[in-house]
Amino acid sequence: MNWVSRLLAGWFGVVLLCGGALAQSAYPTKTVRIVIPFAPGGVPDIIARLLSPKMTEAMGQPFVVDNRPGAGGTLAAAHVAKSDPDGYTLFMTTVSTQAIAPGLMPNLPYDPAADFTPISHIANVPLVLVVTPSLPATNLKELIALLKANPGKYDFASSGTGAPLHLAGELFKAMSKTDIQHVPYKGSAPALTDVIAGRVAMVFDAVPPALGHIQSGRLRALGVGTKERSAMLPDVPTIDEAGLPGYEAYTWGAFFAPAKTPKPVVDRLHAEVTKALAQPDVRQRLTELGYQIVGSTPDQLDRHVKAEKEKWGKLIRDVGIKAEL
Repeated sequence: MNWVSRLLAGWFGVVLLCGGALAQSAYPTKTVRIVIPFAPGGVPDIIARLLSPKMTEAMGQPFVVDNRPGAGGTLAAAHVAKSDPDGYTLFMTTVSTQAIAPGLMPNLPYDPAADFTPISHIANVPLVLVVTPSLPATNLKELIALLKANPGKYDFASSGTGAPLHLAGELFKAMSKTDIQHVPYKGSAPALTDVIAGRVAMVFDAVPPALGHIQSGRLRALGVGTKERSAMLPDVPTIDEAGLPGYEAYTWGAFFAPAKTPKPVVDRLHAEVTKALAQPDVRQRLTELGYQIVGSTPDQLDRHVKAEKEKWGKLIRDVGIKAEL
């Protein structure tokens, strides 16, 4: 190769490198969809609707929320998993699709590890154990003693078989070595209603929907399932500190992209999410809703999902829970 050929080859190499860098730095150049696997009003939907205006402003293109409920969130997860890994289809989801569904559905149409690129663990949402006020137990230790003295007499409600609220109850049952029956409902609202009425003894639910009933005395809160107490219920101990060491059950919201999304795109998304989570109005709103802000790195989210998948998968196998989607 003569010196002219070498010069041209080097010039073309520089052009290609610069072109690639420009293409990556230009992201996004069109509307970005944030797919939500549940109906409006749930944890991932609320988070996405708080973050999307901030990301639209920062990145110069619309970030729109796309709710795709069905089959416990697995339809939306499969849709995102099969989407082009170009940064224009993203996924805001929860423990249900990434850590619980793999244990419930042997033929899941996606792989939570192989089909997604983690961006950030946004927030945790504490679950609170509440009991009907007529139950003769004013704290967790009294509840466990009551259940052990009356095996099979009492029951716990949930929003449905295989839902996080159900698994929280099964984890409590296993760790406390008590015999309580599961009563599934179609949603947490009717479950709460029957606990308030005394038709069911107890339920695990997210703090926000239970808060008003706790404050009015219609429900008695005995413990929250996160490592730290809930800011909305500062006087309610964690279940761990109330008498069941090591207990931890909560739902969470996290941000993903399809697998093989270019690292510069993932890095940009992570940076903008981190900036959005640092803004006072976003932090205030999430805190008001009872969410505990996390804001992790992609690697931290990856480790979190793997740990949650192993934890809930083992419980599902041990208890023999089957999906009812």
